[in-house]
Amino acid sequence: MYPIKKENSTALQCTELARYDKRRGTVRIMNTILRIVSLAAIMILSSWLLVGRVAADPQIDDLTAKIEESLKAGKQQDAENHARQIVKYSQDKYGENDKLTLRARILLANVYREAGKYEEAGSLILACLAASEKAFGTEDPSLIEPLAALGMLMQVQNKLPEAESNFRRALAIDAKKRSTDRSPIIEIKESLALLRAGEGDLAESTQLLEQVLMEREQMASVNSEEYATTLNNLASIYAQQERYDEAIVLQDKALRVLKEAVGQDNLTNALFSQNMAGFLLLAGKKKEAEQVLAAVPPLLEKHLGPDHPALSEVLLELAEINEQLGNSARAKEFQTKATEVQTKTNKKSQ
Repeated sequence: MYPIKKENSTALQCTELARYDKRRGTVRIMNTILRIVSLAAIMILSSWLLVGRVAADPQIDDLTAKIEESLKAGKQQDAENHARQIVKYSQDKYGENDKLTLRARILLANVYREAGKYEEAGSLILACLAASEKAFGTEDPSLIEPLAALGMLMQVQNKLPEAESNFRRALAIDAKKRSTDRSPIIEIKESLALLRAGEGDLAESTQLLEQVLMEREQMASVNSEEYATTLNNLASIYAQQERYDEAIVLQDKALRVLKEAVGQDNLTNALFSQNMAGFLLLAGKKKEAEQVLAAVPPLLEKHLGPDHPALSEVLLELAEINEQLGNSARAKEFQTKATEVQTKTNKKSQ
């Protein structure tokens, strides 16, 4: 699970996905969808880097669980302290340059990243990368995690060429000597797929995401939030290629898997539902899209508050869709609610 404190960032942007174009009566799904999906992927799919297992060690397992609990509670300093304890414990037990100690430092670096401490995170990751190269060579699988961590760090700072370079180097190492831990490779492929989609390379993006989906299924992780996110991401890329029916099938599965994994009362469900509504609209299924999108405002209001801009955006989308459907009374109802939310938002900002 990604840190709760980051969910709001997703919801702030996800409403752009299903923005209705009155002139054409269609949904505009362009670069925005890729930005949104990529953001969601960074938050959800980097969990293996953030709170992943450093070693099969009860002491480390306990501290790792505490890091996750601290982040969920918004206690960043506690999370950092626990991560430092793991580093110290690993140094004392396994040695300064042991691979497990280096993994512990990567864990600390990613906790820094989550706090927005990019300089500290970068310095630590680069030091780990240099130490791994010196101790194990430039093509050892132990380099995959620091390269992935560095790529993620570049990605959240919008340094996309640097992110892609690190991801591709990690994949090249894996191609020469297959890593036994597939989780980092899967997440690297997914992140790279979204980067390529952002550059307009939908062919490679599709190929990578289909590989990720297959590998997740092989790992028997089909009931996880990560699997649901991959389904969501691939559906979004299909939509970019006007493969709307396929996108709808995948997104329906993503919503079902997400419900099974973490329930429906969360902002990820709101994001996925908005994506589904967008795909349905593109396929000309306005009525079904309205039904899906109508379930989103209660989630946004509960988790973001009654005066959040994201809420008014979705209400306006619903008003426009209902107007297209000829449901003038329902459209007016949503328009009135949107105006009320906007009024509250304006008062709050004054």
